[in-house]
Amino acid sequence: MEATAPRKEDRRKERTRQLLRDALLELIPEKGYEAITLQDITDRANVARPTFYLHFNDKQDLLFSSLREIYDDLVKRQHQTFSDEHFTELVANMERVEDSDFQHVAEHADFYKAMLSEKGSMAFLMMVMEYLSSIMHTELVKKLAINGTVGNIPTDLISSYLAGAEVGIVNWWLKTNNMQYSPAQIAQMMSLICMMGTGWVLRTEIHPPATEPDFSEYDHG
Repeated sequence: MEATAPRKEDRRKERTRQLLRDALLELIPEKGYEAITLQDITDRANVARPTFYLHFNDKQDLLFSSLREIYDDLVKRQHQTFSDEHFTELVANMERVEDSDFQHVAEHADFYKAMLSEKGSMAFLMMVMEYLSSIMHTELVKKLAINGTVGNIPTDLISSYLAGAEVGIVNWWLKTNNMQYSPAQIAQMMSLICMMGTGWVLRTEIHPPATEPDFSEYDHG
């Protein structure tokens, strides 16, 4: 009997957290993130306000905790191991990661439309960017890099570029007519642009520089 009590308590806590998370995610498309109050959240979740503070510090803590749980689960479901030597496998891995990302966005389209609009939160945008940059760095860029750089460009800069590209593409996709492209199509478009370059996509005659640019650190003073 004693052994089962903690599990029941854990399930009760998890259910409360889930109710609060669902309430916030439902309210954001309706009211906009900034306009939502703690009272709105606890009323929607049918949870007492003191109970809220047993789990979260404030509205932002609830949002970030919820997103971390969602994204951690997303990464677990999409994670696969590829050998570092095969470029095509890594590119395919990138497409699968993006496909899962865009599928997730499609399933929560109203939420992302609100959060990427004037009703959203800059803190949310920064968190998503950091998350995507970290995943891109771990799953793709670092595996392709040699001695920590790619063409003398820092890998974390490349990861940030890819993260920004994905957020921009998601924002554009959400605004298209009924999200007319599928998650797989959008993922493939992003892979072509990011992996092949805008020069290839636009069919321009752009060639790499004859000598590799020097991006070594310099003194700003």
